[in-house]
Amino acid sequence: MKRCNSVTTAFALLCGSVFVSPLLQARTCSGNGDVLGAYGFTASRAGFFLLGATPPGSNGVLGSGPLVPVAVTPPGTSGASTTTNFSTTSIGALVSGLSSPRVFSAVGRIFFDGVGNLYASPTTGLLTNTKVGTYNVTSDCGITMTLNDPFAASGIGSTGTTTAASVSLEGLILDTLDTGEIDLVSTGATAAGAVITMVKTAQFSSCTNASLSGNFGIVGQGMVVSGTTATGTGGTGGTGGTGGTGGTIGGTTGGTIGGTGVALTSTGAFNSGVQGSLGTPFNLLGRFVADGSGNLVTDLAATSSPLKRSLTGTYLVNADCTGTAHLVDSAGTTRNISFILVNSAGLSAVQTSTREELQFVFTDTGVIGTGVAQQQ
Repeated sequence: MKRCNSVTTAFALLCGSVFVSPLLQARTCSGNGDVLGAYGFTASRAGFFLLGATPPGSNGVLGSGPLVPVAVTPPGTSGASTTTNFSTTSIGALVSGLSSPRVFSAVGRIFFDGVGNLYASPTTGLLTNTKVGTYNVTSDCGITMTLNDPFAASGIGSTGTTTAASVSLEGLILDTLDTGEIDLVSTGATAAGAVITMVKTAQFSSCTNASLSGNFGIVGQGMVVSGTTATGTGGTGGTGGTGGTGGTIGGTTGGTIGGTGVALTSTGAFNSGVQGSLGTPFNLLGRFVADGSGNLVTDLAATSSPLKRSLTGTYLVNADCTGTAHLVDSAGTTRNISFILVNSAGLSAVQTSTREELQFVFTDTGVIGTGVAQQQ
């Protein structure tokens, strides 16, 4: 009788787990209050695609299709003015980029108030916050947003002739606790492949250079557009180069821009792909140590690394956890970036503490690309 009860109990527990398990896995959100506080955003549209390329798993020459760009002006270069008025703020760059099919990248800070309103500042820091849109969280943890650029009407570096446009986004809330990550896409006729990621900032306010410290691994990719001039600010690795028709890359000997692309070869953290008439793609893989005082330095372990992936340079963290950095690899190639300092989830399921993470975009003229640096 005792054994029978044990079997019955085990069966009941088993059946109970079968019925309860899907319920435990189902995740719901209670409303707009689930998204509250300061978030960093990164958004980009690469603007070049391999049309007609052989898909993976089929016969033929992989990547045999032509490289066809979106017919737009790359960031940082001159071109026809837009027909819509946008400011030069981070929100202006985001709304402007999402309002057309052009190449763009944007990074900045936005604030969710917990009741459905979005706020941002026209400058770095936390001096003022202006309403820039609204949001709505659904019970299945979906989210919709409407964004606009109110700073254009104030004449903050605005260009164009008409009133500012608004854009619509929709996405999913992946986490409401540690990172608060939200992944979104733009909707409507101007969507054109834009991707937006929002993550909680490392601090609500009062970030300083000391907020960024420790060992970081960094990865990124991009493209230097043909016929543009990409310049750097020198820095600890920059010795200057003679340059090609289009100028020099980053002010260093890392490579030169010619009229048909970039001949960039490097044995450092930056490495280029195949040069083409549209420009030259590149990747970034390396590591650096932030000293908490605005310097990127090489630690003892990286000094002896045969991979030569170490990066040095300088950085500046603003009060709102946005910042800029100048990267120099061991071959002297440089790039400038703008970043937002956000939270990153722990390395494992049992590690609940968050880590620092930099989400960034390249800001040199004619350079398109994004990346991330994670604390090791």
